Amino acid sequence: MRAARLLTIASATLLIAVTSSALGDLTAQVPGAVALNGTVNSEEEGKMEGVVVNARRDGANFTVSVVSDAQGKYSVPRTHLEPGKYALTIRAVGYDLSDPGLVDVPAGEAASRDLALKKTHDLASQLSSLEWVMSVPGTTEQKDMLVYQAASCAYCHTLERVMKSKHTAERLVQAMHRMQTYYYDGTAVNKDNSRGRGQKNMPAQVAAAEKNPNWGPIPGVSKNELADYLATVNLSGARTTWPYELKTLPRPKGQATRVIITQYDMPRAGTVAHDLDVDSKGIPWYTDESRMFVGKMDPKTGKFTEYPLPPVPPGDLPGARDIQVDQDDNLWFPRRIAGGATVLTKFDPKTEHVSTLEGAGGQFMALGPDGKIWAGWKRVDPKAMKIEASYSWNNSPNLPPGQHGQYVDLTVVNSKGNPYAPDFRGSHIIGIDATTGEAKFWPTPTRNSMPRRGRMDAQDRFWFAEYTGDMIGMFDTRTEKFQEWPVRKYTTPYAASVPDKNGYAYATSNMSERLLRLDPKTGEIIEYQIPTDFDSKKIAYDPTTRGVTLWMANTRNARITKVEPLD
Repeated sequence: MRAARLLTIASATLLIAVTSSALGDLTAQVPGAVALNGTVNSEEEGKMEGVVVNARRDGANFTVSVVSDAQGKYSVPRTHLEPGKYALTIRAVGYDLSDPGLVDVPAGEAASRDLALKKTHDLASQLSSLEWVMSVPGTTEQKDMLVYQAASCAYCHTLERVMKSKHTAERLVQAMHRMQTYYYDGTAVNKDNSRGRGQKNMPAQVAAAEKNPNWGPIPGVSKNELADYLATVNLSGARTTWPYELKTLPRPKGQATRVIITQYDMPRAGTVAHDLDVDSKGIPWYTDESRMFVGKMDPKTGKFTEYPLPPVPPGDLPGARDIQVDQDDNLWFPRRIAGGATVLTKFDPKTEHVSTLEGAGGQFMALGPDGKIWAGWKRVDPKAMKIEASYSWNNSPNLPPGQHGQYVDLTVVNSKGNPYAPDFRGSHIIGIDATTGEAKFWPTPTRNSMPRRGRMDAQDRFWFAEYTGDMIGMFDTRTEKFQEWPVRKYTTPYAASVPDKNGYAYATSNMSERLLRLDPKTGEIIEYQIPTDFDSKKIAYDPTTRGVTLWMANTRNARITKVEPLD
């Protein structure tokens, strides 16, 4: 198992300097605070703002990334780089890096390396899925069909794979049949195809998928219809290039450049970590949708440790999904067992003992303010390992007409102990009075917004992502009122966080490969560019750091991602 040693947390003085001034000014603020700096230039633009600069030490299992400022300057603090030889790479759509060679970062003084960028000859390989959607011709209805699917093409891989394909419409339908024989939450493929694995589905589900004419859960969207459209925008036929202009998003500017992002490689490239949570010591824990283990990563050393779980019978679908740390730092998650069923599982990190509670499976976990564990709509006493209460909404006389389902067991709990969940298909928020059992339904202000994952804050406000509404939403469970903030069209935010200690909320987007930060007071949204492919289903805050630190599992490329905003 690979390991990398990180420097210990710096002194309070240095931390204040890092979080209160631009990285480019660190040298003036604190002598020795900077490990590596330089300027990013190109012939076309001169000094370049918004270029992501990545530094990776030889033999390390993590990469540290910063972003150049308005003067083209980048700077990596000493807290994040130990002495050694580093390879530098960049992410700036439309540009490649002229090889700068290895950089020797000494102890006690800053290394300097200016970076020269040149126009790329392969722009298509640099586009995010959102940029492909911006580029391709098509009606709003056709683009909506392509993007707004829970199991869309961009769920398991980027749209680059589709647009570079030479498949005819007929062959695209055959490919869709084949892809639907895989369990999509146990599959992840990144741009360079070097990570991920396809996890076979259960036989009965495979047979059903092959007979299913629809692609994704949205009624009326057929494989044939989607394939006919894709065959007009890919490289099928005799086309060797795309008969349309490739468009790009603007690079980060201003506050969006003030961030440090660190990505840690998991021990196995095929790991598909759907979820992550952080314990009281700041240790991130994760599960794998395609294998039977639970793992952790020590942020001080970069060392991963994985613990095996009881195996499933041969031929059955393995893995575990959501993960929740309780008030005693025990881990709770739904674990698969024979026949594709799940059981609620508790893992004690102190003893490494695995306990199982029958009758409480599902997909998602939550922690109530009273310390109770919620497995979907079941409330569990974690001390007694007993189901205390079970609730249901689908037989309620208040149930609105129409389709409902998916994510409806992704409960969050307010201070009164009442559970709430997003109704993805019905575009409602569902709430149940834990005392009376009465269910209520509130439609999101934006119709067909498909609310997805989120969290409950200390003021009893449920913050959630609106996937097809391209919104960050908030439902105040005390006043029963909504508030929504729009994001860029086709961003499809997947998960949202509660506001951090500075009042900012966050949302993830695998379409743009960016992390969005919302100021709820002004509605301003800035977008942090993630250095690699990006697909994260859940956001967790580190309770041990002075500044704001977010942790996420990057499902797309088997990495744990740490984001440290500097404002």
